[in-house]
Amino acid sequence: MQAPATPVGEQARLALLHRAALLDTPPEPELDRVVALAASLFGTSSAMLSLVDSQRQWFKARHGTSLCQTPRTVSLCGHAIAAGAMLVVTDTLLDPRFADNPLVLEHGIRFYAGAPLWLDGQHAIGTLCVVDGQPRTFGQQQQQQLQQLADTVCDLLRQRMALRTAQHQCERLLSVNQAQAGYLLHRDMAPASQTILAPLLASSGSKLGFIASCQLDPEGNLYLDILGLAQDDPVAMDWLLPLLQQHEGRYRLYGFDHILASALSEGEPLVINQPRLFAEDDSRLARLTSLLAIPCFCHGTVKGLMVLADRPDGYEQALVAQLSTLADTVGSLLHVRDLELARQAAEAELARQASVDPLTGLANRRTFLERCQGALLLLQRYRCSFSVLLLDLDHFKLVNDGLGHDAGDYVLCEIAQLLRQQLRDTDQLARWGGEEFCILLPQESSSHAMQLAQRLCDAVASLELSWHEQPIRLTASIGVASTLSAQDNVDTLLARADQALAVAKQAGRNCCRQAAP
Repeated sequence: MQAPATPVGEQARLALLHRAALLDTPPEPELDRVVALAASLFGTSSAMLSLVDSQRQWFKARHGTSLCQTPRTVSLCGHAIAAGAMLVVTDTLLDPRFADNPLVLEHGIRFYAGAPLWLDGQHAIGTLCVVDGQPRTFGQQQQQQLQQLADTVCDLLRQRMALRTAQHQCERLLSVNQAQAGYLLHRDMAPASQTILAPLLASSGSKLGFIASCQLDPEGNLYLDILGLAQDDPVAMDWLLPLLQQHEGRYRLYGFDHILASALSEGEPLVINQPRLFAEDDSRLARLTSLLAIPCFCHGTVKGLMVLADRPDGYEQALVAQLSTLADTVGSLLHVRDLELARQAAEAELARQASVDPLTGLANRRTFLERCQGALLLLQRYRCSFSVLLLDLDHFKLVNDGLGHDAGDYVLCEIAQLLRQQLRDTDQLARWGGEEFCILLPQESSSHAMQLAQRLCDAVASLELSWHEQPIRLTASIGVASTLSAQDNVDTLLARADQALAVAKQAGRNCCRQAAP
């Protein structure tokens, strides 16, 4: 028996194999399907995805065999890897390299074909091989097909490696940006601060630490918002608690009449290694062994404070310098929080503007259509019918032409206010465009919708308006349409309401009409 030779660049090959992280891993369905396909495609009794390590070959996937691994010395795949090319053995008993191989004598392997698995184009980590208990021929086309299948496996393995690399990179980024991730997850700085403080207390030997953000209350008073607080000794809180005020489940530290204020006003770290010397100014400090307060900067602005206390040996300058770098990271994180809050506020405002008519403050056409679609879903699921009204102000053009567009805008706003007063909270009112308004009446029958339409007609006709002492009287025409079945859609419903509106105008205006079924 001839053992496989060691291929050129064996150390690099083994390093690539180990980077692939395939050895001794659980079965993977997609790879199992590939070897089963290979056995079926070539009509062999077995197929394996073989990985050749320094001492063994291990089958990552196998079909038709109970073998899990073998010594490398008896590995036929090792010969394919050493040759750097496909190996085909039509009859192992006639090949002196394998005639007395235990895999041939004890496991009955008479035919072997193995295509190398090239992950980097230079080193083969294993093979995709097919074996059989009978001698066989394996033509050029079959060899090409097996190699193509092996290349497909390599694509899968490279994707697997790329995914694994990305996961590792995400873990690294997560460890670096864990505090920021905590903020983004919880939408405040408390989780991020706690993420920083726990290891900070352990590494510095402090018994108490907190991170605070500089904020202004509605009256313009400066305060420190305690975002995260950690302690290893409850006694360490004794000096701090009397300074704090509770607000909505968090602590605040107001004003500049406390020892920490100098770090804010001067923008320099405050180091107190003998607090008892300050006891005359603040007797609470006598309970401390040491205190450190470092401003958190971003773009030259103090964003907050990072405070540590009760380190037995005090805070030396080397440690202060190290922690100042961390404080700058906290300052950047506070700045990111400010930017995120500003972004959220801007997005909320954009969303509001996209859904609201800027003149009347009513929902716009797009929002109304979305609400109609939601009502249609309720109809389809729960058989909750609904009605829509299209209201058009009669001869509104005369107002714009006679009194000007400012007068027209005034009238539209007054009509919008009137309609709001006539509708229930559950009714949806929107400006359809121009002098048209639309109304969605959830779970409202056609008869009740007509009653409401008539009441709106009467309310508009009764409304007395004036523009610069010029009286304005208006009427409205309304088209009413109600859902007929769960097969209705919004477009046809609104088209029916529009047709009913046209009928109302043809009937002389100042009236309402119901859409025909």
